[in-house]
Amino acid sequence: MSEITTNSHPSRKRNALTAGAVAAALAGGYALGGTNVTAQNVDPNASTKTPVVQTPATNDAAVMQRAFNDVSKAIEPAVVTITTEGERRQGAGRNRMRPFPGNPGGPGGADPFGGGGGDPFEEFLRRFPGFGGQGGQDQNWQPNAAQKEQMRQYFRDIQERGGRGGGLGSGMIYRQDGYIITNAHVVRGADKVIVKLNDGRIFRNAKVVGSDERTDIAVVKIDGTKLPTVQTGDSGKVNVGDWAIAIGNPFGFTHTVTVGVISAKARDVPFETATAGDYLQTDASINPGNSGGPLCDIYGRVIGVNNAIYSSSGGNVGIGFAIPINTAKSIADRLVQSGKIVRGYLGVEIRSIDTAEDAQIAAGLGLDPSVRGVLVRSVTDANGPGAKAGLQAGDVVTEFNGKKVTRSIDLQRMVGDAPVGSNVTLRVLRGDQSLNLNARLGELKPATDADAPNAQPNPGAEEGAAAPSVYGMRLSPVSPNLSQRFNLKDARGVVVVTVDPNSPAAEAGVRPGDVIERVGQTPVTSRTDVLNAAKRILDRQNADTEKTVGLFINRAGQRGFYFVQPGS
Repeated sequence: MSEITTNSHPSRKRNALTAGAVAAALAGGYALGGTNVTAQNVDPNASTKTPVVQTPATNDAAVMQRAFNDVSKAIEPAVVTITTEGERRQGAGRNRMRPFPGNPGGPGGADPFGGGGGDPFEEFLRRFPGFGGQGGQDQNWQPNAAQKEQMRQYFRDIQERGGRGGGLGSGMIYRQDGYIITNAHVVRGADKVIVKLNDGRIFRNAKVVGSDERTDIAVVKIDGTKLPTVQTGDSGKVNVGDWAIAIGNPFGFTHTVTVGVISAKARDVPFETATAGDYLQTDASINPGNSGGPLCDIYGRVIGVNNAIYSSSGGNVGIGFAIPINTAKSIADRLVQSGKIVRGYLGVEIRSIDTAEDAQIAAGLGLDPSVRGVLVRSVTDANGPGAKAGLQAGDVVTEFNGKKVTRSIDLQRMVGDAPVGSNVTLRVLRGDQSLNLNARLGELKPATDADAPNAQPNPGAEEGAAAPSVYGMRLSPVSPNLSQRFNLKDARGVVVVTVDPNSPAAEAGVRPGDVIERVGQTPVTSRTDVLNAAKRILDRQNADTEKTVGLFINRAGQRGFYFVQPGS
């Protein structure tokens, strides 16, 4: 099974890379030291030997190659290697690395290679021709003793950390006075942080200034002045297909440069913990140890912070993710200023209605399918700012402080960035009404175990079995017997007694013991109410689309909408 995993693992004079230089390169010439060198005169190997192939195509490729050379030279001095020492806390974040397939133990082993006997370092080497492995490729090259010991120490460090990673990672100096951006999971739980610069300098007592688990961004400080720094770009202006250059320390191989493109933008990656969202996706090779390093554009500007890969093996398969630099730098600046991140809070659960595919969600609420906005799926805090402002489940937020919103990540960011205690205005659609609601934001607190949903009740004997099911649900009015059986407290609505596992209701996530309080915006207290309200919603929907009914459900005190697609 593949999964998302985060990726923690001689001095040169810094060359300034200008947009003009790259533009000239792309136009067929390269600006170097005030001299315009034409493509025909470029020798990519800086060698006096005659090229084997020299055509307009290879000359053009050589010009592009020089652009990558200069990006590397400009950025590498400010890219650092981060190692940590100390006991690492369990359960404090995301899984970072999966075992290589084929190892004894397989996925889920105690160490990142599955355990189960054998030297994982040698196992790693055997997988790569040229490293002592088998195969039809060149077997002549072998690492020397020093290189082999460095690699062995890297894997030993990973094993000592129980495969949780974060012991080795990357970072980038973004201020000359020694402030470094990296990932929170790289330094999580560390007693000691060691930073090594590209010029060989080592800072053994680096300080973690602050860390934000929600975005997985941390800031580390070293004592230094006039240090080399990266130049940050604007991740909001990145386009799919743009060049992407990743720099970091994959598997402990320091200052490795890989090249690809931006494969997608605004990816919502399904981590186990909250994330920044809006990830940049790239096929530039990112591996364990790249975490916290820069993802650059062709002009040498940092556009993202390398953070994760999608992989079944723990190694790169061409799907990597970077936190947009606009988000990372904003968080880093706030951490430098106060050492922590304070976010605004509404106390609601939301989801996007921003694509044609989401039209069925709007239709399921009885709204026009063209509606775009952010659905309030449930009000999670009965005493929170959202509830006090009058927000209700089923409301669709279309504006926040006068700015249009269509995606949940945008609304989350706007609320989170707004000052705690500030007054904000929400424009919402509720049925056929358009309302302005005023809320005074609270402070978002870290999640705790107490925030988890209550355990689900065990289904009991079926009640009302004579009545046909509704979308696979056997329904019954709330009764003392059902209240006792499902541990319902002050429930009002219609109880879901059983759910056919192959039904539309089951596919939507409905469970026995759920209490349907509303269908769309219509309160219900009987099976007939459910059918009539659902029919009215379905009748309003286009016959050519997959029809949807929104059920507002109370599940052990947790309320929210579930969207059932009845089918034909």
